[in-house]
Amino acid sequence: MKQFETNEELIYALIIDDLDGSITAENKLLLEQWRTADADHEKTYQDFLDVQTGMDKLYKKNGYDPQESWKSLDKKITLLEDDRFAAVKPLRHKGIWYKVAAAVLLICGLGYYFIVQNGYVVISTAGNAAITRIVLPDGTEVNLNAATKIRYNKNNFAGDRKLELLTGEVFIHVVSHTSSRFRVDLGDIEAEDIGTSFNVIRNDDKIAVVVEEGKVALKHLDLNREILLTAGKLGVYDTKRKMLVAADNLNVNYKAWVDKDFIFQEVPVDQVAEQLEKVYQIPIDIKGALKDRKLTARLHYQTLDSALAVISASLQCKVIKEKDTYVLSDN
Repeated sequence: MKQFETNEELIYALIIDDLDGSITAENKLLLEQWRTADADHEKTYQDFLDVQTGMDKLYKKNGYDPQESWKSLDKKITLLEDDRFAAVKPLRHKGIWYKVAAAVLLICGLGYYFIVQNGYVVISTAGNAAITRIVLPDGTEVNLNAATKIRYNKNNFAGDRKLELLTGEVFIHVVSHTSSRFRVDLGDIEAEDIGTSFNVIRNDDKIAVVVEEGKVALKHLDLNREILLTAGKLGVYDTKRKMLVAADNLNVNYKAWVDKDFIFQEVPVDQVAEQLEKVYQIPIDIKGALKDRKLTARLHYQTLDSALAVISASLQCKVIKEKDTYVLSDN
């Protein structure tokens, strides 16, 4: 294997061919030998694989052409020294470097970015991004709302299943493992899963955890304070007053951003519109006396058009679209 130790171009070319599915049987064997020869070799391969995973998801979801991204990269070559590319060793062969760097640029431009740096995987969604679903190394599924940023250490995740929610909102389906409990680092406090699904919000003012199934232990280590949340319970930490409390969850639509499932019981129409705007990320304007009316309905639709059609039928009101805004008014 000495012939490969100083030939980065060849090794990286083999990795890319492997991920593209175009590698020959002979080269596949050589690549496998290189991967097993050193732990750092396998880490390099996994870094490439992480980028490819993000690419595959975006292409499937949005139908983007990577060739166009590679072309645009030629105009952005000054970004090559950007820290976003620190996860991949600099390549002496520019063609291969373009291909890897273009993948990262593509991910950065389509609603979320995905980088690997110093063993940490960082995923961040834009303020107008659609829901992003990822699967952690242990099989746990994480749904990210818009304007959300998370990170985890992929190198030791098997032994320390910790996810950091830096800002935003996530809904987590935890896979049970005997090795260690799943934890969410929230700064001052920590949410420790006891086999469950739960929603977490973190912003400058508060941290809120709602348990859908199972149990979550919400801990403030410095204050030696802990509360146990069961299904249907809400835990709130006031970051300014340093207060941690538990209560019944009264917001039936807390995870509507994930499943598009709304329940409205005599809710003013303007409040209904506000909730729909946040989930579908499309402005809704309520005109005239319709603002004073209330809606009782169950809405479970993937598109806002379908949801508004039900509202229109229920309230006998008119729905029109003006540019990028839906307008509801009395007939």
